[in-house]
Order: sequence, then C-alpha cells, then structure tokens
Amino acid sequence: MTAYRSALRYIAADLPPHRVRCRLDDIASAEPERRPATRPIARVDPDRGQVPLAGAGHPPPAMSDADGRTSLLPVPVGPPLATGLGGYEPATWRLDPGQTLLLFTDGLVEHRGEDIDQSLDRLVRVGFASAAGVEDVVDTAPARLDARHAENDVAVLAAQLHQHTPPGHEAQP
Repeated sequence: MTAYRSALRYIAADLPPHRVRCRLDDIASAEPERRPATRPIARVDPDRGQVPLAGAGHPPPAMSDADGRTSLLPVPVGPPLATGLGGYEPATWRLDPGQTLLLFTDGLVEHRGEDIDQSLDRLVRVGFASAAGVEDVVDTAPARLDARHAENDVAVLAAQLHQHTPPGHEAQP
C-alpha cells in the first residue's frame, strides 16, 4: 500500500479521479510484484459543492444527510488496480453543508459468510446524528459495526462542507 500511496501523491494533484485511477493502474500493472488493490478516489471541491469519484473494485461510498439518513452512492465500479484493465468511469455527486461523505474499506462492513449487500445495508442503518461532525462519524461507524472484530483492515474517512461566511457578514449578537 505504501507504493500506491507514493504513486498517488505523485500523480493526483492535477487530474480528475478517474484519470488518477488510470495512471495508478498503468504504473501498478507495469510492476509484476505489485499486488492488485481496491481503492476509491474522491476529490472534494468545496467551492462547487461537488465530489468527483472513481472506484476500483471497492465498496461504494455512503452519503449521510442532515437528518442522519444514509444511502450508498452508485459509483461505476472499475477493476482493481494493477490489473492493467483500466476502464474507470467518473461519477460526480453533490455535497451540501449538512451532508457527510463516508469512504471506507471493506473491512468495516464485510463479515465472513454474509452477502455484501446485507453488510452494506447494516452501514446504511447506522443512523448518524444529524449534527454529527466528521470525528463523530468516523468513531460511530466502526463502533456500531463492531469493527474491532473485523477480519480485514478497517479505515474510515468522512468529509463535510461548512457554510462559508464572507468577511464582514458574521452574525451579530
């Protein structure tokens, strides 16, 4: 994973997520010792309130609204990295203040012998508090899904936008 992380830092600065995926796949597939990997790539654009996403054999991200309802985002699934197959399609989602984008590894939701759809449904039913900050979301998801007994690695990343108040327009007491 360190090699993927290093390559990602090198190429991600100026490319949209699906192009980053293609470049990572090209680099990884040229190295025969590199193991295939799944990894979502998202770039949050706070000015536009948009999140372009690209997937590579990874569970779909989730979006929690201001009322704490969570749904999975239908992101086109591409092959794992290092396969040399390419074919990563972009999807762009709106991210408004009050919503939380949640990216996670399969270790958060998967249980041996359980259908992946059932596993993802458990995540959707977690029900995050409506005013939960990213720290609360990142703590709540693994706790409610019993991630300490996971059979695979667990990582959770949450992103939120905050209302921007232009200078001179702050609320007055």
